Amino acid sequence: MMRQTLALLIDAYRDLNSRKLFWITLIISGFVIIAFALIGVDGDAITFAGMRFEMHGVVDPLLVYKEAILSTAVVGVWLTWGAIVLALISTAGLFPDLMSSGAIDLYLSKPISRTRLFVTKYLTGLLFVGLQVSVFIFGCFLVMGWRAHDWRPALFIAIPLVMAMFSYLFAFSVLLGVWTRSTVAAILLTVLFWLVFSLVQRTEPSLLFLQALKEQERMSAERQLARYPTPENKEAVDVATHDEKRIHMFHSLFYGVELIIPKTTATTNLFDRYLLTKEELNAAKSDQQTQDVNNNGPGMFGASRQEVNAATPAVQRALLSRTPFTIIGSSLLCELVVLLVAGWLFCRRDY
Repeated sequence: MMRQTLALLIDAYRDLNSRKLFWITLIISGFVIIAFALIGVDGDAITFAGMRFEMHGVVDPLLVYKEAILSTAVVGVWLTWGAIVLALISTAGLFPDLMSSGAIDLYLSKPISRTRLFVTKYLTGLLFVGLQVSVFIFGCFLVMGWRAHDWRPALFIAIPLVMAMFSYLFAFSVLLGVWTRSTVAAILLTVLFWLVFSLVQRTEPSLLFLQALKEQERMSAERQLARYPTPENKEAVDVATHDEKRIHMFHSLFYGVELIIPKTTATTNLFDRYLLTKEELNAAKSDQQTQDVNNNGPGMFGASRQEVNAATPAVQRALLSRTPFTIIGSSLLCELVVLLVAGWLFCRRDY
């Protein structure tokens, strides 16, 4: 049984490898790593291709290097968007090609259960992408140690995080591929689902911030009413209360949807919690608070600067209170449901 499973894995991997996208992705990743290697940290300066950009003690250059360059640009843009799109294109045809080309007849003629065939093909897709992600992160680890003089093993946490994110999307790709038997449909619909998931996850924190902001506005209006009990101040309290309730309703709706969908964005955002030390996280928050205090411009959404500053820490605490177990665990549960449906369709379909 193990020999048959291994043969299936090797055959599926050869099929994926023959599409050349594995090597195309590795080549692009190599160029990204080379570009990343041009940037370094030297004392209080960020260096780029031999040029120095002094920070003059305003911000920690190592923090900028890790947070803005590595986490946001290198991992955030390429690894969790560009590489994932290519990975979906590479693996989306795994099941449609198997089901439509007659190749499945050869597999089913052997003593191999459909369930084992389904699981083996799925794991092959994950392994195929896992190799690419591992090579890329190992390259980033070497570059970061060489150019920033910071050997951070925590960087390797990106491998399971990115793999978890890809597995959420790959499960939908498998379901759509089994259902439609079309590689193009599987790719387009999976990307569409991905965009919807990202939209929900980006809207919910914004609504959470608006809710906290309206709460601060209501409390300010109530203090003003207690000091000056005029009809205008009473109306201001009523308006603020009404707005807070409506935003709370919309936030609850988006948060409820977010609980049951794969949290692609939230999963990769966990990377910063492991890459940055507690001191670096506190320094980043301190810098942000200093900028807010020095900014004498108007607040956002009609609120005062004081109300914005009061709402921000509450939102940060709420977001940080969402543990990795909650974020990844609920996403994996959704993935399991999707895979069970896909597996049921695959095993029940007549070929």
